[in-house]
Amino acid sequence: MKNFLLTILRIVLLAVIYTVLFMVGTNLTTPPELAARMTPEDELQAVSIIPIVALVITSTIAYLALRSRWHGLKLSVAMFVVFFGIYTFLAQIEPLAFPTVTGQMPPGTISGFFLAGLLLALPFSLLSVWILGKGSKDALVEQPNTRLQMTAYEWMWKLIAAVILYEVVYFTFGYYVAWRTPGLPEFYGGTDPGTFFGQLANVVNETPWLFLFQVFRGLVWTGIGCVIIRMHKGNWFETSFAVGLAFSLLMSATMLLPNPLMPQHVYRAHAIELISSNFVFGMLLVMLMFWRAPQQKAMQTELHAG
Repeated sequence: MKNFLLTILRIVLLAVIYTVLFMVGTNLTTPPELAARMTPEDELQAVSIIPIVALVITSTIAYLALRSRWHGLKLSVAMFVVFFGIYTFLAQIEPLAFPTVTGQMPPGTISGFFLAGLLLALPFSLLSVWILGKGSKDALVEQPNTRLQMTAYEWMWKLIAAVILYEVVYFTFGYYVAWRTPGLPEFYGGTDPGTFFGQLANVVNETPWLFLFQVFRGLVWTGIGCVIIRMHKGNWFETSFAVGLAFSLLMSATMLLPNPLMPQHVYRAHAIELISSNFVFGMLLVMLMFWRAPQQKAMQTELHAG
């Protein structure tokens, strides 16, 4: 009970630190034109929701750190890669694919988001490891980490499969969860053809480079997922849950806050889309990376027996 209460207090302390870093970074980097779009009601709503966002983000980071087999600087670097990669990098390069969205942003908005994310993720990753008591090696002897030890051929086909999987999840959830929301296609200057394959045809005709752009994002997602797989000490199911949780919450938690750049119905649809699709992709990615062909399992058993 004592350790449990101590962990709760540490998470609360980290939530306070997150809130301070978030507010300082946001105030320093938000363009005045964007800040002026926030109504008094939006500002009041943001103040009331920030503690919830802080607890969601902090609890996710704390879970990943506490269930990690790593410690110290190695864990801090891993947490920074995971946190900044999902929370800022992957989230903020997405609007670049949609000129309709970026065209509505004041100059310096995207770069400001990147700087704010860096000012938050770097100190928070270092402090979280220290505050959670993961600064030094555990007293228990670590078991050899054999996760993701694969041949070059296996890496190659699994990376290709992961990218294809991401494309399928991205466009499927993008259409059925988000694009079919009334008013959302008009916001992006598009139309709903009424079918999934009709929408894919529109993408091919209007923005064919979007597929290649999502290949890049899929590879980044996969790389971050592999970091979590390597550092996590749970079984395959817990690890898949951890990756799905990180993919989902670290990107989507801030979507609880009011957004002056999008209508509420568009923003809500994207929030539901991201929470569901990122969680599903994270779970499936771990299953893919853990999968071994029957002959490979037999060879591994023989090696361990020898």
